[in-house]
Amino acid sequence: MIGGSGPSGPESVRPGLSRIVSAFSRSGHPEKSFRTLHVAGTNGKGSTACFAYDVLRRLPIAPLGLYTSPHLVAPEERIRVDGVTISPKALRDAFRSAERLSLEGDPLTYFEKMTWAACEWFRRKGVRFVVMETGLGGRWDATSACRPAVSVITTVGYDHREWLGKTLGSIAAEKAGILRRGIPLVTGRLRPAARAVVLRRARRLVCGAWELGRTFDWKERRDGTIAISLPGVDLEEIRVGMVGRFQRDNAAVALAAAWLFASGEGIGPSAFAAAAASALPASRCPGRFCPVPLRKNVGAWVDGGHNPEAAAALARELAVLPPWGKGRRLIAVWSMLADKDASGYLRKLAEHLDGIVAYPLSHPRGAGRGALADACAKQGIACRLARDFPEAWRAARRWAGKGGVVLVCGSLAAAGDAYRHRVGFVA
Repeated sequence: MIGGSGPSGPESVRPGLSRIVSAFSRSGHPEKSFRTLHVAGTNGKGSTACFAYDVLRRLPIAPLGLYTSPHLVAPEERIRVDGVTISPKALRDAFRSAERLSLEGDPLTYFEKMTWAACEWFRRKGVRFVVMETGLGGRWDATSACRPAVSVITTVGYDHREWLGKTLGSIAAEKAGILRRGIPLVTGRLRPAARAVVLRRARRLVCGAWELGRTFDWKERRDGTIAISLPGVDLEEIRVGMVGRFQRDNAAVALAAAWLFASGEGIGPSAFAAAAASALPASRCPGRFCPVPLRKNVGAWVDGGHNPEAAAALARELAVLPPWGKGRRLIAVWSMLADKDASGYLRKLAEHLDGIVAYPLSHPRGAGRGALADACAKQGIACRLARDFPEAWRAARRWAGKGGVVLVCGSLAAAGDAYRHRVGFVA
């Protein structure tokens, strides 16, 4: 693993901006060479970042950067310029440089080193604007040391409670820590308790907020496309390339944020509408409720959601859009991190699954097979155990049978296993 300590190793989460700010200062402030469309949120931020990036790439603002996390297969996935990922050698060199910037006794975390590497790469490539996804939080996230042009909060739900707080309000306050004075904000459909906290901070900082469902929204058309009305531009016949109502929410938030930036750069409504119409049908974010090619009469889907809110969104899609047809068996290849609410996650999905093959992630914080089996038992779901992903995949394919479907779910690490073992591929 690059940098010695992996993304969930002992140095993975240590709140505070002092380390990354010091590293930026002692390296000539690479983070000041560009501005960001800064995306935070409990769920949906990865898809939203990808949607916004794909739209902006079709506008005359190149070179354009993208910084996301976590990676599914290789860390280079996290850093892109105009669609091209950073090379493994360039990332290794950047990590070594970041490690030299660490202060004795208080080294940069893995995520901080990755963030510094991304910013330095963007500076070297002459990038003016970056779509940047936060890590787990907002206020103390290393990406918050960069300069936003637009801030986005997709959703606020219960996740990372050990770091962000136990209540929805406290989690919302951490997410809202990305807001900066005078910088416009775009939000998804926030719950009332979270919305009150976010908007209170936005008013205090004179941000001006566009809210999905209030300032703008999307409507379904008979042909399967959507229409989105944004302040200053109406977008018609937009086809979203990813499945699910929640992805349409993410696409709408991404378009609002991208339009705020683009209009500020002098780009007109017609050029923006053309970019949106060409970008959204092709936009993909691997690991987010997406199909992968059929293998020997067994369909395969992957979803990396890892909390009850994400499971509820997945359950809604399974209820209204069974892509394999009724009467066919649906078997999950499932695993989670030990600090996630496994029982709460399965509670949302239990009625849609015919069975689960559970396996332990090869991850420092992966849940053991016993804990996974216990969570299945609590929800009354038939469960079989496997030693690793390949064994789980083979068992699930047999159990699903001809015409059945295997759904890999529970964690982006599990989704990464699916791509790594060539169930599908990362675009």
